[in-house]
Amino acid sequence: MAVVRHQSDPVRTEELGLSELLVIEGIGDDDHFFCVPKRTFPQCPKCGSDKIRNQGNMQRDYLDIIPRDDDAAVITISLEFRKNKCLSPGCGCVFYPSFTFASRYSRTTHRLENAVVRMILQDGYSYSDVSEMLEWKLSKQVVGLVYYRRLRELEANPESQPKWFRRLQGDDPKHFWRIIKRRAKPRL
Repeated sequence: MAVVRHQSDPVRTEELGLSELLVIEGIGDDDHFFCVPKRTFPQCPKCGSDKIRNQGNMQRDYLDIIPRDDDAAVITISLEFRKNKCLSPGCGCVFYPSFTFASRYSRTTHRLENAVVRMILQDGYSYSDVSEMLEWKLSKQVVGLVYYRRLRELEANPESQPKWFRRLQGDDPKHFWRIIKRRAKPRL
């Protein structure tokens, strides 16, 4: 099987704004970006070996949001990447590349998750309102799951919290989290 080399589109790559990805030229449209990861030399996460082989190509779609003019556009990123297998004796670990723009196993980017959290906390929108603004690409139940998952990630890692989130917390972050947890309890 021949290795396919794609030309990158620097204008669309810059519009996407994710430093880990290159947008492929000539494929997709305004709301659909076909991407490949920037070339890296992976290491086995289990043993640290750099003796690996390609185990197959994978594709995953992510929902994202990007600023356009005075508004924002919901887009789809189709990412093609390699699944790798470690060739070290006794290891045999099969692994996927890790990306910082999205959580593991997630189908949404952190940028979209942050926008969801911001719309709910700062602007007071309901899950249904957020789902409608995202053109129903996420159901209201999925909006709720994305919202609470991202809140847990932000609470667990204070260094990664964006400035707008720290402003929402105010002077007393413990009080902020008590309010959030009180909202999360089911009402009988």
